[in-house]
Amino acid sequence: MSLSQIQQMQVNKQVDMILHAPGSQVLEKQQLEMALVFDMSSDMEYLKSTTTDVVTTLKRHDKIFQNVRCNVVKWSDKLTTDIMPMSFIQMGKPFAEEKDVITVDNPPVLEELCAYLKLFHARSKCIIVITDGNYDIKDRKKLIESLNPFLKSKILFITPKEMFMGREFIMGR
Repeated sequence: MSLSQIQQMQVNKQVDMILHAPGSQVLEKQQLEMALVFDMSSDMEYLKSTTTDVVTTLKRHDKIFQNVRCNVVKWSDKLTTDIMPMSFIQMGKPFAEEKDVITVDNPPVLEELCAYLKLFHARSKCIIVITDGNYDIKDRKKLIESLNPFLKSKILFITPKEMFMGREFIMGR
């Protein structure tokens, strides 16, 4: 399942909103740092096709995405981070290893992801989470704590049905 043209336009629009928010502007000659988060409990074909579409769309949209420091976060029962060029991500390298095929009995917990991102990826100007939407929220207060003050405006969730920003959790999603 790949992104439609309308969804690709939505990705561009949402990422532009993130990068033009106060405090998120990329200064001239400054390298953009972003994070791509993959929900490894999601369907692998969905992850691969959506990731390829998102990266291709961003690279086509603006030349700032030609030279990006991209942190690849794999989210399952544990969280791991690798640094990878967007061209490798576009080719599916994050999913190339068989050991990454994970079967998870319980869905991952969103507030643990947000706390991890706040702690280790605060420098990232944009965070894109690709998930099937099957995650748990066990402690809403902890989730809101992790999203505030800045993560809520930097994070974009992409699911098969919709795209939404982190601030929607604060508004009662």
